[in-house]
Amino acid sequence: MNPIISSLPKSEGCKQIPYSRSIISIKGIGEVTAAGLIGEVGDFRQYKTISEVTKLAGLDLFEISSGSHQGNRRISKRGRPFLSKILYCMAVHMVCPVGIMRQTYQKYLDRGMAKKKALVAIARKLLRIIFALVRNQSEYVHGYTEMKTVLKEAA
Repeated sequence: MNPIISSLPKSEGCKQIPYSRSIISIKGIGEVTAAGLIGEVGDFRQYKTISEVTKLAGLDLFEISSGSHQGNRRISKRGRPFLSKILYCMAVHMVCPVGIMRQTYQKYLDRGMAKKKALVAIARKLLRIIFALVRNQSEYVHGYTEMKTVLKEAA
C-alpha cells in the first residue's frame, strides 16, 4: 500500500495529499477519481519524466520495425490495467458535450482517427496535463493554450 495514503486518517482522504488539489482543479475530476489515480501511481513527484508515468499506465507507444520494414505505432498495454482504465474513463467523461477536451477530441475525429484511438490519445493528454500540474504545483486553467496564443499574437 502507498505509504502516503496509508498514513492518512480515513475521514480526511484525498484532501491531505499536497498535490491532490492540483488534480481536482481539472473540471470533471472528483475526489474519488483523484484518489484512485493517486492510489495507482503513488507519489507523482517520484517520477522525473512524463514518459515514466505513461509507461506505468501502459499508454506508452512502441513499434516493431526491422531493416526497411516500418511498423505501426501502438500502445504497449504493459502497465497497470486499473490505472489505464481510470484514465480511459476520465477521457470518456472529458469528451462529453460539456467536457473540457471536447474540441480536441473532435479535432482527432475530423482527422480520421478512430473513436477509441482518439479516447486513448485524450487519456494520454490528460495524464501529461496532470503530471505537469503536480510537477509545477499549480492548478488547471481552462483555455490556457488559447489565451497563450492570443497573448503571443498581441506581443
